[in-house]
Amino acid sequence: MSNESLSIALIGAGRTGTPLLKDLMQYSYIRILGVADIDAESPGMRLAKDQGIACYTQPMQLVKAVGEVDILVEVSGDRQLKSEIKAYYEETNNRKTLIMHDLIARLLISLCDRSPHLVPSFHPDDEGIG
Repeated sequence: MSNESLSIALIGAGRTGTPLLKDLMQYSYIRILGVADIDAESPGMRLAKDQGIACYTQPMQLVKAVGEVDILVEVSGDRQLKSEIKAYYEETNNRKTLIMHDLIARLLISLCDRSPHLVPSFHPDDEGIG
């Protein structure tokens, strides 16, 4: 049996982030280090608080607090934030953290729900980090 685990942090705890958070919380090999959303009362933030997961209303506070996390899920839809995160990772020489795009999050949610269709995007203008 493998002792390998993944550390994950989530930015965006609304319509996309909440179902993904629910799915991720089911697996013992996933450690959720923190959740961020500008709305402290968003569904995902309430869920994270109930589970004792660190919560942040400033996404960059989360990024700095978790450090070199395995995967940073960024589904906030904030295009400016993506640039800030990328610049911070370059500045801190973070070569470990993978930044998960909204499209991959939607794929995972669709697969977990066994949906015959890809769940819709709530951020259609999100073109990734670039």
